[in-house]
Amino acid sequence: MRVALVVPPWTPEDIRARDTRGISGCWPTPGLLYVASALREAGHAVRFLEGFFYSNDEMRRMIADFGADALGIYVISLLWDNARSLLEAVRKDSPSVFTFIGGHGASAMPERMLQECPSLDAVVVGEGEVTSVELLEAAERGAGPSKVRGVFYRDDSGEIRASAPRPLLHDISSLPFPAVDLCEMSRYYPSFEQVSTVPAVQMLASRGCTGTCLYCYKMYGRKIRLRDPVRVVDEMEHYVRSYGAREIKFWDEHFTYSHEHVRRICDEITKRGLSVRWWVSCRADSVDKRILRTMKEAGCWCINFGVESGVQKNLDTLRKRETLERIRLAIRMAHSVGLKTHSTYIFGIPGETYREGLETIRFALELGSFTVEFFPFTPFPGTPAYKGIQRGEFGRMSVDLRDQGMLLDRPCFVPFTMTADEIMKLRRLAYVRYFLRPGFLVYRFTNIMSAFQLRAIFHGALSILQMILEQVSSVWRKRESA
Repeated sequence: MRVALVVPPWTPEDIRARDTRGISGCWPTPGLLYVASALREAGHAVRFLEGFFYSNDEMRRMIADFGADALGIYVISLLWDNARSLLEAVRKDSPSVFTFIGGHGASAMPERMLQECPSLDAVVVGEGEVTSVELLEAAERGAGPSKVRGVFYRDDSGEIRASAPRPLLHDISSLPFPAVDLCEMSRYYPSFEQVSTVPAVQMLASRGCTGTCLYCYKMYGRKIRLRDPVRVVDEMEHYVRSYGAREIKFWDEHFTYSHEHVRRICDEITKRGLSVRWWVSCRADSVDKRILRTMKEAGCWCINFGVESGVQKNLDTLRKRETLERIRLAIRMAHSVGLKTHSTYIFGIPGETYREGLETIRFALELGSFTVEFFPFTPFPGTPAYKGIQRGEFGRMSVDLRDQGMLLDRPCFVPFTMTADEIMKLRRLAYVRYFLRPGFLVYRFTNIMSAFQLRAIFHGALSILQMILEQVSSVWRKRESA
């Protein structure tokens, strides 16, 4: 079959607030590219299309020109409307095309998406490599998907059904590398606040997370599956040699879960003399100075820590299973061995007050990470938070999936203890206070590692200026109405 795999058309306006659209980026999507490799290995002809580069009409024409027999779309809840529009357009052009979707949003609400889109034939739930191959084999034979594990579909009467669940893939090292050769690699660029050098690519060394966080949807499960370290470094070397990658971002949810696994990756990088910078995400309670030093020596330059709050009560609400003191220690240790840190924070946590939000800002200033991001609390479909809010717990939430973004102009969720205006005020205040400190400005300008970061600082400055103007405008409007 000729299979078009696509990320639906999107723009920075779909995912970013006005004041941060200038620093958004676009990365290849590893999950969909893994599916592309699996389908190609099974003998299908695959075309990959990135929605950031094309409009709905352009993508529609390209799918028709390719002569696709099947269309698969990666779906997150925020972009469901975009995906549905493309599905309907392609089905209108080619009534016989087989359509399916997958991804975090699709896996979290398959029944809703089938109900809302008659042009959709099946939803792949969870990991898609094996399921997609079997699903298209069934479609090619003219068989229904009922015997394919891990899908939702309509039966002959139009009723939505679920097939037997598919267990998680045990040996993720057996997967072929993501089909990045199908991407227009030169057109991608990372978000400005995070990456120092380009070209930059992203990859995974593991799947799964043992965390229990209130806001996280575990599509890859709670058991961590590790890739063979040699295989991991083979992929890193492939990106360096074939695409000139100068930086690699690992998207693992819990990179330092196994220190032995991390050491073996670092040893393999060192043994090969592979010169590439890399970035990871870690839990604060899963690092020590020894493993941090090992990572630094092998090329790691920055670690993302999901700090989330400077108030222990709110960390407990989020089910982080971490303490403020352990977070302090982890970031202090990272800085002491020469690693930079990127830390993230959340406003609007269930039960959080405005005063506690101010305490989180003070905690962020104390930790002093190289870069930071401040998000409104966003209960994505499938998460414990989303389910709790549906039961009337925690606060009020928009039911429009287009509002399901952490970076939009308004929060989609507002706890009973705060207002939407207070959440956005905290976010603006946090950025202004953090990035306009004289000491921090000196620190950033004396740590510029590439011309790319000069551009990042310029766009960041524009964003901060816009936030200041919005804050002043808000104060002025309140005085006018008083």
